[in-house]
Amino acid sequence: METWQIVVLAALVVIVAAVVAFCVWLLRSGMTTAEGATELRALGIELVRLPGRLRRVAADPRTPRRARLWLVVLAVYVASPVDIIPDFIPVIGHLDEVVIVPLALRRIRRMIPSEVWAEYFPPRSKD
Repeated sequence: METWQIVVLAALVVIVAAVVAFCVWLLRSGMTTAEGATELRALGIELVRLPGRLRRVAADPRTPRRARLWLVVLAVYVASPVDIIPDFIPVIGHLDEVVIVPLALRRIRRMIPSEVWAEYFPPRSKD
């Protein structure tokens, strides 16, 4: 099997896995397809707003210095061309960001006081 065939196969496996994960999530949540699509759209919008909100959290004087440092290090890591797995490798190149960024954000979230977090990340309403 040639390299390009392996890359295409890996990309197809990732796409199929994402579709299966979406279907399982949709079935387990009891939503219709339209509701699931609306929920994914809302999550996408939240993802676009995330960097600006994190910047405002870091600028807030109530945010501990350690959390600010973690946010700066995380931003440098994401923007840096030096990664654990180089980004030019198709499909798995961005896998390290997919794993490391959520873990780092989870740790940062624990460092920030709840009232500061709630101010910049209000709970989503369940309509």
